[in-house]
Amino acid sequence: MPPEPADPSRRDQILDAAERLFASQGFARTTIKQIGRAAGVNSALLYYYFADKDQLYREVLQRFVAGLVARTMSGSAGGGPPDARIRAFVEAQVQTLAEHPHAPRLLAREMIDYDAAHAVEQIQHLSVTGFRRLCDLIEEGQRAGIFRDDLDPRFAAISTIAQVGWFFVARPAVRILLRQGPDGPSADVIHAFGRHAADFAVAALTAPAGRARAPARRSLRVRSRKS
Repeated sequence: MPPEPADPSRRDQILDAAERLFASQGFARTTIKQIGRAAGVNSALLYYYFADKDQLYREVLQRFVAGLVARTMSGSAGGGPPDARIRAFVEAQVQTLAEHPHAPRLLAREMIDYDAAHAVEQIQHLSVTGFRRLCDLIEEGQRAGIFRDDLDPRFAAISTIAQVGWFFVARPAVRILLRQGPDGPSADVIHAFGRHAADFAVAALTAPAGRARAPARRSLRVRSRKS
């Protein structure tokens, strides 16, 4: 055990390396030695910060989800109209994924390889924070007659989130589709996609012109089914 106290920057350095390797190789094929080498530290040092590889993996997931929740909840807070807050939510989601480009692939691997067994706690956290906030905003817009009242808010929230997730998970395909370089979409392209995704989500939710804009009741029925 090293004599110096735990260094938060060194811990983040290890988590960054682990996130990259777990995303590219998967949990089973990634070793502590590989992570230490990628982080530029003696692999024995990892056990000073993490009990084992399983804990390290779970903390990689926890760090990403905590950051995503914090940013999307902050971006969609306040008393503005629901469409503006949904735009802020989507753009905050894009910004977070842009800063953690390996995390979407890591989560996809976790879903496919382990049926999200390592991520149950994090998904439950998302369910009662960001996902709940998005559902609430959609229902608020339905009650105000701004959004279509024929949509299940839960399904609409999943669709809103999924378009952003797909863009980052399918980064190699997006790179080809958008004729980007080998490093994938540039920062400017990602920023433009964030604006587009926010516009697209709000447009899909918005009641068509000429449709009666009476307060919606469907969202209340959906809520009663959940209770």
